[in-house]
Amino acid sequence: MLELGLSLVFAYLIGSINFSLALGKLKNLDVRETGSGNAGATNALRAAGFWFALAVMIGDVGKAIVAVGPLATLAYSFADEPTFSLAWGQVAAGASVTAAHCYPLWHEFRGGKGFAALLGSYLVLHAPLVGAVLTVWVLVMIFSGYVGLATMVAAVSAPVFLTFFMPEAPPELFWLAAAAGAFTVLTHRDNVRNLLDGSEHCFTKVRVDHWFKSGG
Repeated sequence: MLELGLSLVFAYLIGSINFSLALGKLKNLDVRETGSGNAGATNALRAAGFWFALAVMIGDVGKAIVAVGPLATLAYSFADEPTFSLAWGQVAAGASVTAAHCYPLWHEFRGGKGFAALLGSYLVLHAPLVGAVLTVWVLVMIFSGYVGLATMVAAVSAPVFLTFFMPEAPPELFWLAAAAGAFTVLTHRDNVRNLLDGSEHCFTKVRVDHWFKSGG
């Protein structure tokens, strides 16, 4: 149990570093005070532009890679006879770093919505899943223009891909993907309400119908 507990703790502590807020301090900017109020890459894009948002995305994906890779392995080095497999420790770390991204200890428990950290976790656990999930994200995005909808559908698609198309993936990963899909919908509940009442922000310029209109 020691190794599993340490995996959770290490992942939560590094996951609590929210890069939109940490980097925002260098610009005297708190992205939670603008746009959607969310401390994630999408709102960072609205608040400070492409390069700032890219740095945020790289940082948030990177912290998950560190948490699920070397930090989870380090946690297992403290246990002489681990109770759980390393794969379970990495899954636990993936869940913890994703939750920490949303509820960061270092930032008053007000963070992002977890998708970037989840992608970093998948990169370590089964990299092909990232390509599949991002393909779904892009398709939903270009047909709808809604980032929140694309993120929810992409997250929910992960356990489907693992069940039907990726038998070689670690079986433990399914449970992280299933829980993360539900968690992602939960963290996007405001987006769901906005979609239902028609107030959700739409990036019309990325939609495929806008391409054809612009070309015409």
